Amino acid sequence: MAGLIDWNKIKEGDKATFERMFDLYYQPLCGFISSYIKNNHVVEDIVIECFVEVWEKRQSIVIKSSLYNYLLTVVKNAAISYQRKNKVQFAELEGLSLGNEESNNPLEEMSVLNRLYVAINKLPEKRRQILKMTVYEGKSYPQVAEELGISVNTVKTQISRSYRFLKEELNVPDQFIFFLLSLEVHHLK
Repeated sequence: MAGLIDWNKIKEGDKATFERMFDLYYQPLCGFISSYIKNNHVVEDIVIECFVEVWEKRQSIVIKSSLYNYLLTVVKNAAISYQRKNKVQFAELEGLSLGNEESNNPLEEMSVLNRLYVAINKLPEKRRQILKMTVYEGKSYPQVAEELGISVNTVKTQISRSYRFLKEELNVPDQFIFFLLSLEVHHLK
C-alpha cells in the first residue's frame, strides 16, 4: 500500500495525491480506532481531523517508517487524547449543575435530558434526521449521505450546526453536548 502514495508530492501540495491517501487509509484508520471508541461519529471526526492536521503540517512532517504507520500513530494519539479529555469532561459533567445549586432533586437531573429532547425537536427536520441517524442509529457520515442522497460534507455541516445550536440552546460548554447526547442514547436503551 505504501508504494502507492508519494509523500513528497503531498509535501509539495499535490491535493490529488493527498485525496488518494485519504481514500486508501480512511476506512482502515477508522476501523483501527473504532476498537477504542465505539461511536462512529466520533471515530470519523477524529480521523478526518487527523487528515486535516496532516495536510496543514505536511511541510514539517518527516516520515521515518511508513506513511501508514505514521498515520496510525497520529490517529492513535488523537484517540487517546479524546479519551483522556472525555474522562475529565465526564467528571466535570457529574459536578455540573444546569439548574439550582441548592436542589438535590433527582427529577432535576432528568430535566437536563428533557431539555435536550426539546432542543433536538427545535432543529429543522432534515438536520434533526441527520443528527438522529448518526447519534442514535450509529450510522457513519457516508452511510447517512448515501441514504439521504446528499454529500458527506453536507452531513458534517448539519451535524456541526446541530451541535452549535444545542450548545447555545442548553447553555452548556460545547464539550458537554456529546456527553448529553451519549447519556440520552444510553437512557433510551
